[in-house]
Amino acid sequence: MYSYILLLIDSLERRDLTNLTELDTDALVNLYTLLSDVQRGANDLRKDIADTLLDRVHHDQPVHAQYGSVQRTSRRSKSLKDDTEVLAALEDAGIDQDRVLGVDPDKVEDALDVTDLHEQDVYDIEERAYVRKADVNEDVKETRLQGLKDRLAATESEEADVLRSEIEDLEDRIDELTSFRTGSEVQ
Repeated sequence: MYSYILLLIDSLERRDLTNLTELDTDALVNLYTLLSDVQRGANDLRKDIADTLLDRVHHDQPVHAQYGSVQRTSRRSKSLKDDTEVLAALEDAGIDQDRVLGVDPDKVEDALDVTDLHEQDVYDIEERAYVRKADVNEDVKETRLQGLKDRLAATESEEADVLRSEIEDLEDRIDELTSFRTGSEVQ
């Protein structure tokens, strides 16, 4: 993921993003692809970090850090039990099963497969166009990334030293966030 982030930063720094309509299509495709790569990697890492934090963060006890805070919460979800069990429980409560029976989407799909009905006969259909990443040119990204690494390694300036230090700090912070510590150690 670090390589995608570096490529994205480089790409962002070389362009004026105040008016996207002025960028050429290749630049927009490159930005979209890199943003997609970073998002996927960030979401995967975010999930791993959240899983680790669940062991460290307790209900009603927010944990604060430099960039924000997190708090453990829970979400309740429910799904119906077996139809027979649900209908029996409703019948025992005096509710007629005909009042709760409805259209089953899976059965509608099956009916469409074996009849002359068309989707538009039973569905309201709205089609929306969107852009998705179709292909990635890893060789070009690796070549560009190596160029950035070589430039950074060859740069002997205070700014380069600061950037190297920031990268090391980020790596240490990620290691810290993903290493195991009990909830009492975090507080």
